[in-house]
Formats: sequence, structure tokens, C-alpha cells
Amino acid sequence: MPKIEVNEKLFFNLLGTKYDYDTLEKKLTCGKAELDEKPDMSQGEDERVIKIELNDTNRPDLWSTGGVARCLRLHGGAKRSDYSSFMSKEGAIKDCGNRIAYVDESIKEVRPFMVSFVISGKPIDDPMLKDIIQTQEKLCWNFGRKRKTISMGVYRSAQIKWPVHYKGVNPDETSFVPLGCDAPMTCRQILSDHPKGKDFGWILKDAKKFPLLTDDNGEVMSMAPIINSATLGAVQVGDKDLMVELTGDNMENLILSANIVACDFHDAGYEILPVKVVHPYETGFGKEITVPFYFQKTTKATLSAINKKLGSKLTKAEVLDALARLDNDVESNDIPCTEKTAKYCPAGTDTEFTLSPAPYRNDFLHEVDVIEDVMIGMGLDFFKPERPSEFTVGHLSPVTLFSRKAKEIMVGLGYQEMIFNYLGSKRDYIDRMNISADNVIEILNPMSENYQFVRPSIIASLLRAESAAANAIFPHKIFEIGKVAFLDSAENTGTKTIQSLGFLTAANDANFNALASEVSTILYYLDHKYEVKETSDPRFIPGRQAGIIVNGVQVGVFGEVHPQVLENWQISVPCVAGEINVESLMPNSTSANESKKDEKKCDAAEFDQAEYFNSHIQLLVAKIEKVECNPKGDKLYIETMDDGSGTPRIIQSGLRPYLSESDLLGKHVIIAANLAPRKMKGVESFGMLLACDYTENGEEKVELLTAPWAKPGTQIVLEGCGEFEKPAKIDIDKFCKVEYNIRNNTMMIAGKKALADGKEIKTEKANDCDVC
Repeated sequence: MPKIEVNEKLFFNLLGTKYDYDTLEKKLTCGKAELDEKPDMSQGEDERVIKIELNDTNRPDLWSTGGVARCLRLHGGAKRSDYSSFMSKEGAIKDCGNRIAYVDESIKEVRPFMVSFVISGKPIDDPMLKDIIQTQEKLCWNFGRKRKTISMGVYRSAQIKWPVHYKGVNPDETSFVPLGCDAPMTCRQILSDHPKGKDFGWILKDAKKFPLLTDDNGEVMSMAPIINSATLGAVQVGDKDLMVELTGDNMENLILSANIVACDFHDAGYEILPVKVVHPYETGFGKEITVPFYFQKTTKATLSAINKKLGSKLTKAEVLDALARLDNDVESNDIPCTEKTAKYCPAGTDTEFTLSPAPYRNDFLHEVDVIEDVMIGMGLDFFKPERPSEFTVGHLSPVTLFSRKAKEIMVGLGYQEMIFNYLGSKRDYIDRMNISADNVIEILNPMSENYQFVRPSIIASLLRAESAAANAIFPHKIFEIGKVAFLDSAENTGTKTIQSLGFLTAANDANFNALASEVSTILYYLDHKYEVKETSDPRFIPGRQAGIIVNGVQVGVFGEVHPQVLENWQISVPCVAGEINVESLMPNSTSANESKKDEKKCDAAEFDQAEYFNSHIQLLVAKIEKVECNPKGDKLYIETMDDGSGTPRIIQSGLRPYLSESDLLGKHVIIAANLAPRKMKGVESFGMLLACDYTENGEEKVELLTAPWAKPGTQIVLEGCGEFEKPAKIDIDKFCKVEYNIRNNTMMIAGKKALADGKEIKTEKANDCDVC
């Protein structure tokens, strides 16, 4: 977790009050922080340093003295700052005068994006300069992945000749005097000879051109992301005007970082002057971007949902006050209570809150994030402890027990167990493994590209461990039993997660025959007969690999790791590896469809499906306004719908083989509205369109479920039940816990008739079938 050091005098000046350390430690909980170390009291107040540990990596705005002070100050009820004087937003861009930076096309493939602004006003003192350096390092090291995706430079603005220029240069022909040196060095030489070049040179070492920032006189300002120049980049105590620039490969993160620094300095009493940066290519925010820039989206939550999640009885006024203490702008709109939400609305009326976060925050993805801010705003002491009202008996699942048996076998074979992350990078899971990305699950909105993909195989994790173990005594025999996930169109969710056993041996004599013997031993002790067949897995050497076949189904693969894969991982020792689907070997294992049917029957017997539907599932009427074909999926339509929310909804369906575009366009269809979004063939889908299969003249056909009389946004309810509160996002497995079928040409849900605006939903041809 990030740790920061704050000058005590500067911190309490920004805070506007002074606490003793015990009180400060309690106050820090509102910023998910705690005292890491108290100051050395033998030092004077101007020199004392408070060490604070932050427990939330989603809040980089707190990684500075100004950020923590602002959080505590506002939570205590202080007046909020007005950033509108310097904050641009779409349709209202601030004037920059001559403060312009031009980005050259030559930098696109190296470090493509840049943002900037100027700090003006009172001279920088020593504590403030140290805090600037700390903020720079924390943002660029933690949030910017050791400067790879974000780097920040600060310059003496008064000596800069505008406009400035950001370009790519020949590293062997371009030289300047770097900070901390007296003589010029070439850009390439800086990587090998300068301390900062040694620390961060790995970012640029393979680039054909190096990034260089100069003013209009050609005076070098810095070589991002390595080092400033010894002239314009040598900021000193007493400097009055400073230019701040940030470069990287993700414009949204750059803007957020710039907003954080700008707001910190504004709160400290400095004037912020925007800078316009002109790119020759698209940035995601246009070619011209003026920073600071407000780009955050709104997030909604209801009073009933807040009280339900927190177990509280907060009023509308209390929620508004709590959110304001976290520096949020909030609009509220009173809405009627439903039968389900009434008990969570103290005044008898529900309220929908629309939250616009502060410009230095971008961590709101769901209504639970709003609810968390309400909780923090109210203070943890507000919520009184309650004794649990329900008690359950825990037990190990069958797959865990079976996995433990497999672990004992692997240990008996001389393998050492490893534990790895489930998330990783494209480089590790795809590029280095020589496989296609077609079936690999990509994470939406990842905080870092190091955690952008869900691992499709354990073998990549084992090779990563082996690549760092060259100094250990050979042979190396390692394994892991854990989860892997991949795209699977046969599953309702489009993805599949399984428990998998991965194993690897690295040794000079590692070979296919030796590993085949171990695979035989593993399957023998797991009570399975098996066969092998030839495979063509690109991770292994052709002719030196085999698929493991159990009951006619391939459940695993093993072989000698391909030399190209070993070279990708910089492994110089021969390796053999394999992977087995543990779940497919479990006693009495059934097919995926049989398991789901059994689970559904079990669930139906254990709970009221109608009550579950009302509390977990949201079906709405939506009008299809546009239909397109997904160029990457020969069965997929991309449908743009009006769901009554005012924002177009995109849903993908596999209806191209059954229905034409004209069959869909203009129809008032039924959609599953609160399914978690998922990406299919490059396009994100927000829900599922409901239909049913039937056979006519021996041909399989599909009929849409429609409600042409109902306006978009109409909620589908069960006969005898009223409308209910908007439920949280669910996955497809939870959606399928309820039975949906057609009986007597009428849509039935959980054995009850489905109604849209009081009328039954009917089919023309499909009957006595399931809804899919």
C-alpha cells in the first residue's frame, strides 16, 4: 500500500487546525489511512515528518500532503473549494493565451500523449518543494507503473519560451545537460551513465526515438520519463511560476493525475493556469486537450438501496451531507417507493441521487461506490455493531476436497506448490505463450495493464516463476491448483471458469517420456483410465505433446515446452509442462448442462423463485432502434435500444441465423436489464434479449418476446406482484436460477404469468418451451 511522508507544519496549515497524534489517527479513517510512524519529537516543528499509510490504491488523490489534508478538512465540515476558475470541461474550454504545447507525430509510437498546466503565485518553499517531489514520485511509481504509463516533470515557467514542443529524437545525436550533471550527455548515454537512466532506462531502451521536451528556443526541458534538464528543469526553493507536464500512454490517467496535482496546489493557495496541448492524432478526448479538464461521469444510487446496503435509516438530507463531505456534487430527485423499498425510506418517499465526483477522483463504477462514500461521510462510529441474526455451518466443497487429493499426489511426485495471481498482462498470458487472444477474457477499466487479462492457463504463471528461478538448484518441479477462465460461447455467460492443475519441470534431462510417466501416475491415483492423442498446441513442440482423453473428452494436455516460448520467457533450461481440468476428473462428474439442471432443481426446492425474481432480476421493455452486424462474429447482431433511461443501450444477440434486421427493427422486446456487461467480439453488451425456440416444418426457428403496447422502460412484473426496486448487477448463473417458459402461448416466470403494463406477454407460434 502507498506510504507518504508529510511535513507536520505544512500538513496542519493545509488542514486548518492541529490535532494530537491519537486524534489524527482516528480522523485518518475517513481517508482509509492510518499513522505508519509518529514524528521524531526531538526535531523542530518545521522539520518533523508524519508518516501515513494509505489503504486504498483506487484513490491516488490521497497520495500527497494536500490530498490527505483536503480529505480530513472536508470530512470535518470545512467549505469546499471551487475549481471552476481553471477547470475546463466539454463545451467550456478555458483560455490558455500563449500557453500551448505541440506534440509531434514522431512521438506516437514511443510515448504518445502529453498534458500540462502552470502553477503561479507565491514562491515555493522547501516543504512545498519536497511535497511536489513526493507527489511526483508516488503518482508515477504507483499509479504510473514505475513511470512507464505516467511520468511528471516540473519546470521553471518564467524562463520558458512558449510554445513548447514534445517530439521524438535520435538518441545518439541529441544531447543536453541532465539534472545533477555539469556536462552534456547524449540521450542514449543518459540511460547507461545517469542514475535515473539506470533506474528507468528499461522503459526506452528498445525505442528507435526518445521523447524530448523543449521550449520554442530549442532549450531542452526533459527527456521523459527519465530526467529533467539542468536548466529549465532545475526547480529551486523560491521559484514562483512552475510548469507541470505529464506524459504517458493513457490520456484518461494523465488527465486525472494532472487534476490531482492542480487541485492540491489550488488548495494550497496557488493560481492554476491551463495549458492547451495539440496532438496530431486522436487522444480519446480530441486532438486538442486543455488541462485541468473535468471528464468524470455521473453515478446513481437510491436512498432505499443505500439504507438497505448499510442497514441504516438515513434521511435524504443526511445522505446529501455525507456525500458533500467527500467533495461530491449531488443532484436528488424524489421518486415513489415500491412495496419492496418502502421499509428503507424513512420519509415514505424514495430518492434517486446523481453523483458527480470531484475532478481529482475517478473511482466510481457502480452504485456501491456511492454507498461507500455515504458510509465514510457519515463516519464509521455512526454505525453501531449488531449481533448476527443468522448462523450457518461451513464445509469444504467437493472440488476443494478433490483438489487436496490431487495436491497430495503432486507433492508425492516431488513437486512444490505455488500460488499465483489470477490476473495478468497480455504480454505474459498471450504474447509470450504464442497463443491467440480470441478466447482470453479481458478486464474492463483495468487500473494497470499488468492486471488486464484473466489467466486462461496456469502454465504461463509457472513459466513466469521459472524465469525468475535460474539461480536455484535444478531440477525445478512446481505446480499449482487454481482457477482459470476463458471465453466459451456454449456457456450462458459466454465465459467458463474451472479448477485446473498445472505442473512444470525444468531440468537438462526434462523430456516428454518422463512427464508422460508422471501424468500416468497422477491419473492412476485419481482413479481414472485415460488415453492420449496427438495435439497441435503452439505452446509445445510438435510431435512432443499429447492431449489427455478421459471418457472420450479431452481434459488436459502435456508436452515439451516450445523453444520459442522458452526464449520469450528468457528460460535457458528445457521445460516440460502440463495442465489438467480437475473438475472433469471428480467422481460422479456430469456435463455442464446436467450440472446446471440439477443446480436449478435444487435451488427451486430451497427458495421461492418468485421472491428471488422480484429482488434480484430486472426485465424491461426496450425498443430496438438500430441493428448492425458484428463484423467479428458471424452470428451476432449489435442492437441499439431505447430502454426508457434516456441513454441508448447496446445489446448483442446471436440471432443473425434466425431473424433478419427488419424482423428486429422497431420491435418492443423484453430484455434482461441488470446482467453484468460483457465484451463479445470486441463490443460490450449490456444485457440480454429474450426469445424462445420452436420448430416449424422440421426447421428450428426463433420467436421474439415482445410487448408492443408497452413503452420503453416498462418493468416486467409477475401476476399478483407490484413493481420493485432496481436490483444490483448479476451474472447469468443467478439469472438462470428462475424458470422462464411459455405455457399456453403465455410467458411464465417462476410459475406466474409475466405482465407488461398489466397485460400478459403472448407468443404467436412458440409454445410449451423454455425462454432463452
